[in-house]
Parts: sequence; structure tokens; C-alpha cells
Amino acid sequence: MFRFLDDPLTSVGDLIQTLLLFVPELTQGVDPNSAERNIDFLQKYAGRVMTKRTTQSVSIDPSTINSGDFLGVIRLDGLDPMLAWAMGSTTGHTTVALRDPSGTLYIAESTVKDSYWPTNGIQVTPYDTWIQQARKAAYQVVHAPLSPENAALFNETAAWARFLELQGYDYGYYNMLYGWIDTLTGNYPCLPPDYTQCLEWPHVEVLFGIIDRLLPFGDMLFDQAFNIRLGTQGLDWPSIVMTAAQQGLQMDNLPYVVEQDSFVYETQRYNVSAMGPSMVCCVFVCNVWKAAGLFGDLADEINCAEQTNFDIYSMAIFDANYVRPPQCVKADPNNQLCQLEGEYTLNLNGYNTRPLYAHEDESCPSLPPAYQRPSNC
Repeated sequence: MFRFLDDPLTSVGDLIQTLLLFVPELTQGVDPNSAERNIDFLQKYAGRVMTKRTTQSVSIDPSTINSGDFLGVIRLDGLDPMLAWAMGSTTGHTTVALRDPSGTLYIAESTVKDSYWPTNGIQVTPYDTWIQQARKAAYQVVHAPLSPENAALFNETAAWARFLELQGYDYGYYNMLYGWIDTLTGNYPCLPPDYTQCLEWPHVEVLFGIIDRLLPFGDMLFDQAFNIRLGTQGLDWPSIVMTAAQQGLQMDNLPYVVEQDSFVYETQRYNVSAMGPSMVCCVFVCNVWKAAGLFGDLADEINCAEQTNFDIYSMAIFDANYVRPPQCVKADPNNQLCQLEGEYTLNLNGYNTRPLYAHEDESCPSLPPAYQRPSNC
């Protein structure tokens, strides 16, 4: 049994305010009122400050963008800020630059077709086209170049081949929660002002049961992932709970079982049912880097499926001595990176600070507002 902390009228008002954050999910752009609501949410709930920019678009020479370079994105549409709050990141979406065998520059990503993006699944878009679409979608976009050593190491042929293996698979809803949930209590978000009231597994377990009974996407969000963890197939949520009890397993331990890159799901590829990988945006970017050889001898010991937005852009693989083009400095004097698009500043917290290590990010907490991590994370 759970109870609301406020009276019914206040609770309904809070629900309406929350829903208003998501209005831009229905539009191509983001209206000013929705943007301000989302900025206010990020500041109050995650301690993130975004300020208005004078210059909203900055052009750089595409020839200076190398395969493997990172482009971080946040759209102030409710969903991206909510994901950023949960992950401890300042982005809600991630992409990677990739050149094909002819040398044409693309932006590769895992995303979905919706009101502001025309293409579904794992895809590439020519750079100039992608920038135009990002501008219309009201993205804030920053470019983070690989270090010269990693740019030289990056195997474009292997990376492109890996992309072709993955192209067309649906976005990774099937396991999107399990790279984020790494601990028993250290990842579920908490509420301001004192951050002592946090989401807990009993809330989630009940919510999953309601979703599985009333809505059509329980299999996508959690049933398949828990079946894999139990070694079963096709069980719905009540049967999953019962089977875990029969096996002597605690349900609250299952979400942070390590998500292996080898796991496959009943997904779709080009809108046709297929068994294959499930990759959210940051997992896909990590897979491209892994295939290109950036992880070296650690490749077999890093599960990309365990990475979040923060995890990948905080990896120490980027250019620590990057000299920004003058137009980038002029537009954003205090940003360490070049922000290409957006009405509001986007700074990457913890950028380029964590060396690669075996079993990276498999057991790391991410509690707001400090998002403190132990030294091994």
C-alpha cells in the first residue's frame, strides 16, 4: 500500500505540471514556455544550469570532424531532461560522427521516428542534413573531438562494418533501464529539496505490474529483460515475480544484474520482427567505439550495454588540448567544447575525466543532486 504525500488537488496539480514538461514531444520545435519549464526542472531536480545563448548556430568546417567524434544532445522536451536527471548527465541523447568508405561524413545514432525526427532505428544521416534537422528539432548540440591518439587509432572500416550490422534495428527500449540501474538503492532518483524521498524498488515493482496489465509495452520495457535474467521465455510480469520466488531470487536484485552485450531481444529491424541487439543511443555510440578499437585490450571487459550518457562522454578518450575554433569561443566563451546548435548552453559535466577500466560502470551509483561516485567508478 502506498499513499500520496499531498492532498488530491495538489497531487493533480503536480501531475499537470509534470505533463506540461512533455508538450514538445508532440511538436517539431520546442516552444519558449516548455523550454523554460524544462530548464527550471533541471535546475531544481538535478542542479543543472542552462543559460540563454546569443548565437544559436555555429558552423565549423566538416573536414575537422573525424570518425568517432562525439556529438552530445539535449532537447528541452520533458523526456531528455528526465533522462538526464536520472543518469546524472547533461545530455539526453548521444550520437557519433562516422565516415563511410567514400569519406562522406555522417552522424550515426540510435533514435526513434517521432514529431521532430523523420527516421526510425539505428541510422546514419549526412552531416549537413543532420544539422538542419537538429536545428528544426530545437536540439542543443556540442561537438567533442577524440584525442589525436584515438582519432589515429579509430578503425573506420571496422566501425562502418559494425554500423551496417546494426543498421535498422529499433531503438533499445528493451533494456534501456538496466545500464542505468547498477545498485540496490543508489540509482533511483530522489526529490528536492532534501533528496531524502527516493523512488524505491517496491514502487517500481507495483508500477510494472500495472503497466503490464493495462498497457501494451510491458514486454518491451521489462518483461524480456527479466526473462533473460531468469533464464525463461515469454513470461508476463506476475509469472516473472512468481518464478523468481520459486528460484529463491530477490526481485530487487534482478535490475542490476549486468546487462551483457551478448544479450539478444525480440525486437524489430526495418519494422520486421527480428532477434537482435537492443541499443539506446549511448550504447550504440559505445559499440561503434568498441568496434573501432578504442578500448584496446579492455574491449572484451567493457559491456557497452552498461553505459549511460554520462558514462561515455566522461571516458578519457577525448582531446584534452582541444583548441576551439574562434567562432565557437565567441559564441560560448565559457564552454570547453564547441556548441553547434541550441538556444541554451550545454556543458558536459565530468567530461573526459575517467580512464577506461575493466567492467566499467557495472556497479555505479547516480543519485542527485551531487551524483557522487566512488573512486572505482
